[in-house]
Amino acid sequence: MTRAPKHRLALLAAVVVAALTVAACGEDLPSLAATAQPTPEPTAKVTTYELGTKVWYEGLEVEVVSVTSTLDARGGPVEVVLRMKNPTDQDSSLDGPVTLLIGTVRADPTRESEVPEVPAGGSAAATLTYELQGIASIDLGRIEIGAGPLHVASVPITPFAGTPVVFEPQQLALRGNGASGTLKITLKSGVLRSDLPDWSQELDAGLQALTITYDATYTGTFSGGFAFTGDNVALKLPNGTVVEARRDGHSQSVELIGATKNKAGLSSRFEIPAGLTGTFNFLVRNGSSPVKAIPFTIG
Repeated sequence: MTRAPKHRLALLAAVVVAALTVAACGEDLPSLAATAQPTPEPTAKVTTYELGTKVWYEGLEVEVVSVTSTLDARGGPVEVVLRMKNPTDQDSSLDGPVTLLIGTVRADPTRESEVPEVPAGGSAAATLTYELQGIASIDLGRIEIGAGPLHVASVPITPFAGTPVVFEPQQLALRGNGASGTLKITLKSGVLRSDLPDWSQELDAGLQALTITYDATYTGTFSGGFAFTGDNVALKLPNGTVVEARRDGHSQSVELIGATKNKAGLSSRFEIPAGLTGTFNFLVRNGSSPVKAIPFTIG
């Protein structure tokens, strides 16, 4: 067997050592492959709309104070701030839904959103949160209070989103008097509403409540007085239909009027078609005496 020269063995050993050194160093060398850059998160835009629009609903005065959206292309949260005032003498709560409508998309508040009870003669506030998906702007949105078949109020978020529908009560300055036999009625005022405050209820969309306030005088001398009830009054609509006062225990004054005495501030509440205008007649009725009509105009 022929041995390799010593100088060749030394050269081979040097080559092996160099190769092992390069391999070991290669483990620490950075990869030359391209690294994917992270996609930046979209920046949400915060927009606050100061509204201060008041709606009359279920006997409450509900102010939509402001709407704040935090939206990007993927959507995001919208907060609606409400302030509610209860002018009645009973605690009340807003039972109608408060929804956010953008085009054909309708959003309900999150489960964490609550509308508190409003104490009699007091006020309360609420913040409702809505989570939107794929909506980047609410400029054409509106807040709706209520749902069919009842009246539905509408508060546009911007002027481009439509006209407000707020159901503000219409005050009527009524004048006139008339007598049927010994019963005389003098009209004082009226109010036209879309709700029943004393019941904390909203009326059907096709109805309104007309309350007429008046003084009643019994001109007779019978010592037992005059038993005044809803049978003594009625309302004749412009189309000739006669409507009786609501029989709900709240809508018609019942009084015993003494001989030659006057009772001030009595009232009758009637349901009439919503938006009805023209000449109405308040009817005074007293047994077999001729019915007296006291005309007044709405609109």
